Amino acid sequence: MNASNEPGKNMSLLERLAAALADFQPSLIEPQGRRQAAVALMLRERDLGLELLVIRRSENKHDPWSGHMALPGGGRESKDRDVYDTARRETLEEIGMDLDEGRYLGRLDDVGPRTMPGRLVVSTVVVALDAEPGRLDPREIDEALWVPVDRLVDEEVEIPDFPGSWPAFTYKDRYVIWGLTHRILTQLRVLIPA
Repeated sequence: MNASNEPGKNMSLLERLAAALADFQPSLIEPQGRRQAAVALMLRERDLGLELLVIRRSENKHDPWSGHMALPGGGRESKDRDVYDTARRETLEEIGMDLDEGRYLGRLDDVGPRTMPGRLVVSTVVVALDAEPGRLDPREIDEALWVPVDRLVDEEVEIPDFPGSWPAFTYKDRYVIWGLTHRILTQLRVLIPA
């Protein structure tokens, strides 16, 4: 069988990722007294390949992730039906993008920040959405940008106020994605078909 006749070989990378997510069984964590949050991992396919949208959080002394690169999202509220609803509401509030305008692809494993063990569960919803950020909420977000996934450099970095070196993805030597967001994106990298 030649390569052009193999199932999936003629599909776009985004379509192959969608197929991988359809078969993926994420490990979900019941909050059981912990706070629950949800983030949106938005993807699109462009000339530079698969791109993902990341944000830089605003500087805020009351935010443990102040100034960090992250995915849009936040805490679940009682009116939210599910984690998708939380991610949708937060993404719309923070960067003016509506997940309902895209295509839901699935979920990744739930994770908890290592700096708050047992206190927070973060769920990730994956959505294909080819749009630009709208109005940013300056109280929460300084910047939102699309980043080509294959341009992320995997390396160890030093983070101010956190002793030692940490695994991270860097982009253009100016954006450092580490911690919880790095762990989420590492899950994505495993699912991306070769």
